[in-house]
Amino acid sequence: MLDYITILGTGATLMRCPEKKIENGEYWGCNGTYKKVKIELDKLFIMKDLYLTQYNKEKTLIKDINKKDFPVYTLGKYPEIKNNIQYPVKEILKEFKIGYFLTNISYMLALAITKKPKCIGMFGVDMNFGTNIEYMRNEKSCIEFWLGVATGRGIEIHIPVQSTVMKRKGHGAFYGMKVKKEGNGLLLTPDYMWDREKCAAKYKIAKKSNMF
Repeated sequence: MLDYITILGTGATLMRCPEKKIENGEYWGCNGTYKKVKIELDKLFIMKDLYLTQYNKEKTLIKDINKKDFPVYTLGKYPEIKNNIQYPVKEILKEFKIGYFLTNISYMLALAITKKPKCIGMFGVDMNFGTNIEYMRNEKSCIEFWLGVATGRGIEIHIPVQSTVMKRKGHGAFYGMKVKKEGNGLLLTPDYMWDREKCAAKYKIAKKSNMF
């Protein structure tokens, strides 16, 4: 059983990824992350058609990943890849009883959860506001769903503060609450309109007249 799985995307916070591996941990990257980090990946995930990805983005993709020793997870089978592993879709669906995979990262999170690590960290999975409407409404919520599944199974989640995952633009994470740092924790208080405590017992309920 792994203690820590680090999932890497291609967003800005990828540069904040620690260069030294955590003991009994693994680094999982998607797409071209293997070129962007100094540390050697333990797994690479390319969920889109590999041939199409090579044609549109990386002309030497297959040649480049064959120089590496990490396994490459794909949805289909690619005999040209020396360490190709077909993603276990049937097993994942059987485990979770739901199919909700809108991003590369969502597939990675689901598989990571089945490994039962103590923690899952994410770098480069930023889901920045304003990218576009479909991206924000669908892909962001899909990633947050799988983080909820992980949390529900007792897995701790580590996300850089610069990421917008599990955040809403212009709002904090606690609706209707004021949040202040206190020591190593947070002090949460209700956000009253008049900046003073109100109590329902101080109000009288007036009977509404029947006007109709």
